[in-house]
Amino acid sequence: MPKLSSAVDTWEPHRETIPIHTWVHPWLPLLGHKLEGIYQVIRFKLSTVLGAWHPSDGSAYAILSPWKTVFDSASWEQLMLRFIVPKLQLVLQEFQVNPASQNLDQFYWVMNWASAIPIHLMVDMMEKFFFAKWLQVLYHWLCSNPNFEEVTKWYLGWKELFPKELLANESIRYQLNCGLDMMNQAVEGMEVVQPGLKENISYLRVLEQRQFEAQQKAAAYAQQQAAASLGGAVNTDGVHELSLKEVIEAHAQQHGLLFKLKPGRMHNGHQIYGFGNVSIIIDSLNQKVYAQNEEMWSLESLQGLIELHNKSLSKRR
Repeated sequence: MPKLSSAVDTWEPHRETIPIHTWVHPWLPLLGHKLEGIYQVIRFKLSTVLGAWHPSDGSAYAILSPWKTVFDSASWEQLMLRFIVPKLQLVLQEFQVNPASQNLDQFYWVMNWASAIPIHLMVDMMEKFFFAKWLQVLYHWLCSNPNFEEVTKWYLGWKELFPKELLANESIRYQLNCGLDMMNQAVEGMEVVQPGLKENISYLRVLEQRQFEAQQKAAAYAQQQAAASLGGAVNTDGVHELSLKEVIEAHAQQHGLLFKLKPGRMHNGHQIYGFGNVSIIIDSLNQKVYAQNEEMWSLESLQGLIELHNKSLSKRR
């Protein structure tokens, strides 16, 4: 053990021609966890040379990959995150997808690490820095009345370039299927849906639905107030009657303001809430809302709360 530790201490990764795992790994069955201290030294020494490493240099993979199953998973992931993944991301950012004249060198540099980098990091990197541009290129190609035989050959060629680790991943298959869906739309004479558009439309629909619901709640409250002032019954059509708190929360949401409880803060036995920058209390029994204005608490309407919030903003300028 002392001799092994001494050998690791004097090991210089930028000069040695014999990979360190060839003379450390044989000791694994005998020493097991006793080697943890040595692993720390190895990781530190590797970090001193990886700062200057470029992804075009395949020697780093040859030196590092044998340690994936030896180092604990957290240490291995940290090593990949600090020194390997950022440089591969830069390579993918610079990489150009060009069906007319494709250079694959940079792509191969990245794929070389597919079995070493934890799959979730690899997939995240591919989604953000490869597939975003790959799908855009395919989209524009399909919109230019292409030769579909060439497009199909191109697609299948790309699919063959992915290692089995990535092809087995659901997220990677989804991205490839997005490309296939666009190809099918083009072949069938349909309008090709631009990549990412479905997700954006879905988000906008959810946002619009929330805004609509907020407006409906505010309108329902206004009707309740009108009915109450006339002495009429509320909720005669069987529709769910909103609580005053729900209406105020919806009104805040409608105007893009935060509505939140202020823990431990009370006034006259009522819980204090934040409506944007305004402190309020809700008297549910009497269907009234009060807001703190300077040192006083005053009865306010929904519009009054908005005006108080805007007033507080102008004071800060």
